[in-house]
Amino acid sequence: MKYFNIAIASLVLALATPSVFGQYEVDFDDGSTSYYEALCWYIDHASVSTSQPIEGNRSIRTDKLNSNIGTIISPWVLLSGSGNLTFKHRIYSFNGSRNLKVYLLSEANPSGELILNYDYSNGTTQTESIAITQSGLYQVKWVLSGSGGNSRGQLDLVSIPGTYASDPSSDCDPININPDTDGDGVPDSEDDYPADQYRAYNNYYPASGQATLAFEDLWPSDGDYDLNDVVVGYSFKIVTDADDDVVDLFGTFVLKASGAGLHNGFGFELPTVAPASVISTTGYDVLPSAGYSFGSNGLESGQTNATVIVFDDFFRITPPAPSTFGVNTWPTQQAVPYDTLTVTMVFMNNGTPGAGGAVSLTALNIAEFNPFIVAGMIRGMEVHLPDYPPTDLADPQYFGTIDDDSNPATGKYYKTAANLPWALNIYEVFDYPVEQVPITNAYLKFSDWVQSNGILFPNWYQNIAGYRNAANIY
Repeated sequence: MKYFNIAIASLVLALATPSVFGQYEVDFDDGSTSYYEALCWYIDHASVSTSQPIEGNRSIRTDKLNSNIGTIISPWVLLSGSGNLTFKHRIYSFNGSRNLKVYLLSEANPSGELILNYDYSNGTTQTESIAITQSGLYQVKWVLSGSGGNSRGQLDLVSIPGTYASDPSSDCDPININPDTDGDGVPDSEDDYPADQYRAYNNYYPASGQATLAFEDLWPSDGDYDLNDVVVGYSFKIVTDADDDVVDLFGTFVLKASGAGLHNGFGFELPTVAPASVISTTGYDVLPSAGYSFGSNGLESGQTNATVIVFDDFFRITPPAPSTFGVNTWPTQQAVPYDTLTVTMVFMNNGTPGAGGAVSLTALNIAEFNPFIVAGMIRGMEVHLPDYPPTDLADPQYFGTIDDDSNPATGKYYKTAANLPWALNIYEVFDYPVEQVPITNAYLKFSDWVQSNGILFPNWYQNIAGYRNAANIY
């Protein structure tokens, strides 16, 4: 029995892959009635008999049908959705009135769906072939009945288009074809972590590939407005449990370019997450001498919302090539390989959330995360995306000065009077301008997009004829 249980476990794994189907064939020549009943056949008022079999050494033969109804039910079979049910049958010593009905049984319809209703007119062997379009777990039921006379029914050479799916070790119940190994309520076929009860799904932002952040660092002045002072590619993987609560967040940040004269840091805020909801944060690169303060969970101290400082100085991590200015913004200068940082934030430990409570994927709303740079390593000099508010540690004295037209009272942040932003978030890889070329001279539809509040040319950054001056793009 130990070997049989191992075989059943292997069958469960095989059946979990929908493309794995066979043809379940039985000729009833391998043993007695009890042998087939042990294989989950139900045989009532009938037996596996050597008396005048249809073919081979044995067939199923019913009792006399003048006072009995012979019922034969197959084991559970995982039907493939195509193929034919075939079998041979006849009335032995034909006399009286005799009938065969065949049904497909399922857990949802235990009384069955009638697929054949056959009245016998003689004792000739009949060969049936019935197209089967159902898929899933089913049993086939044969019901032989009659009145008058002493004739019996016979059944042989059954072939069902599917895979055996009964479990003899569990009362012949159907095998679970979509198991939940870790018991978290998510079937293995849908579970990205089938052996981990605390994790279930991977969620990605962007859905694939990388998005791009590009910053101008001379805020509140618009500077040279090439928006290449900090260029970071990013993506997030968010692991959630069966209830869609966040377990882990992995942020991957690729340091691509910096055409800056300043040493700039980079971080992001999760506006809907309390710091106490994060158990730990690791993977950031900040020197103790940089002037930041962190809590025991790795988040920046003094913030109302969870705030991560990913790095304190772009040039310390990705230094320019010798005798060059900046990193990867002058086409004539030596290119510098990208550096990548992966920040890991833990929200749950073995199912237990941080002290601030669980955070659902919906509440996290990662698409609205709030990235920013810290310009010139001056902590209060934050530069954010347009209309994204600063964190608690930004210095508000710069709002409304030089070229900045922010108005916190109306929710306007980090825009000029003409609505030009100091930062961009592009939901794909972005080809940023070369050094000292304003983005308006590189992307010819950018101004139209800005002035229309994003209505016109929402794809201004794509490589479409008439949209860009390729000579001004790195």
